[in-house]
Amino acid sequence: MPQKTKARKLEVFSIQCREAQKQLDYDDVFARLSKAKKSLRQLEVADRLLALPSMQLRTKDGIVEFIAYEGPVGVNPLIFDASTGTERFESLTGKQVIATRTYGVIDLNYREAIIEYNHRGAKAHDIGMLLEETGRKIGMGPHFAVELNPTVDDSFLAALDRFGRIKLANMKVARPNFDWTDNYEGLNQVGAESNGRTVDLSVMAHRNDGLSRDRGIVQYIREMITGKVSSLKGAAVEGVRKGEQAETRISLANYVVHQKTSVKVDANGHAVTEDIQSKLVTFLRSRREARHG
Repeated sequence: MPQKTKARKLEVFSIQCREAQKQLDYDDVFARLSKAKKSLRQLEVADRLLALPSMQLRTKDGIVEFIAYEGPVGVNPLIFDASTGTERFESLTGKQVIATRTYGVIDLNYREAIIEYNHRGAKAHDIGMLLEETGRKIGMGPHFAVELNPTVDDSFLAALDRFGRIKLANMKVARPNFDWTDNYEGLNQVGAESNGRTVDLSVMAHRNDGLSRDRGIVQYIREMITGKVSSLKGAAVEGVRKGEQAETRISLANYVVHQKTSVKVDANGHAVTEDIQSKLVTFLRSRREARHG
């Protein structure tokens, strides 16, 4: 009997680490994170437990492989028996939770992460938060921060160009890898003077008018998307497309660079670790090769 498979979506993010005014060595940062005790790579937040018990740094090729776990705290599994129409609860003990696994890899050479998208598991934001808190626990400094920003597909720019009139645009920008730069004077002044981590900007057009397409916020979004390492965490644009009457909204969240693949599933219905990790590394290597094109 052929082995069962399931579809998986592998999404691409840029990763940025910083600590106050220090330039960080990413190899050293992730060597320390991977050597940290498993108990330190855990975080309980909003009645959820996040954990990174499996984290391996492959020093020869600058690749980090990890498995993140996420599950609700204090929830016992409810078992429903369809043959009898009855239900029962299974009791968990100690710090046990009903967990979902999320797999990922990090390319330290190009500061890029590829993370399995899982509806119920840890998301990129959760993993960044967990890496950040672990780093602070092991002495990387109270201001150590990790950002995982989506890598945006070119089709977002194509969708943006289809608008005839843009009524509203908003963006969320994370503090860059080292410090706020001079590329976007207004944003940077607010972020730097506020000692902020992110800046949210929303601009609405005058009634019956449209936002500028080649200046201001729309141009900021274009430039950040095409930058080498983007600080853009999110963006959305609303307006009316050329030749249409109804309003349309596009969100950067729907245009993250990704690859869809099939992975083997074990007898318990979960992805086979070796198979999905192999798919992640293969995708990562293909992106490396494309850069050397």
